[in-house]
Amino acid sequence: MSEGEITRTIEDYLKNVGRVLPSGFETEDMLEELRIHINEAVQDKIQKKPLANKIDLLREVLNDLGGPKEIAEEFKGTGVLVQEQEEDERRVFWLAMRFIINMVVVVAASWFVSNLPDAEISFYWALVVFLVFGLVEWFIRARQMREASRIDVEK
Repeated sequence: MSEGEITRTIEDYLKNVGRVLPSGFETEDMLEELRIHINEAVQDKIQKKPLANKIDLLREVLNDLGGPKEIAEEFKGTGVLVQEQEEDERRVFWLAMRFIINMVVVVAASWFVSNLPDAEISFYWALVVFLVFGLVEWFIRARQMREASRIDVEK
């Protein structure tokens, strides 16, 4: 069996593992660690049994690891997923804080503008204008943060 076939078998196995991992999970890092572990285990078996068929040794390693669902369940319990949930909760907290601060600034700016000497704008019109700008800024920032987290997950 050629090295290309062994590599394809490993890649197929890793692809199947990647499909069953939860979304948002650091799949690339975990899959790379798993790839390294599989390659090291196969090399170790080849050294111990140099005359054995390499594909049979690879199958032994993959059987020892278990199926993709078993691996996904094992990594769910490692705490990495909990850490990502905490990061998501922190991100939501800061988005909410930005929204609250944004609304306080809108009200303060509206009051300030409406109390300027020779101001011909009422507090409510200023509030509406600043509120629109504040909400647009908040939505743009929320979208940027969501896209940044999506890019981090893809890497």
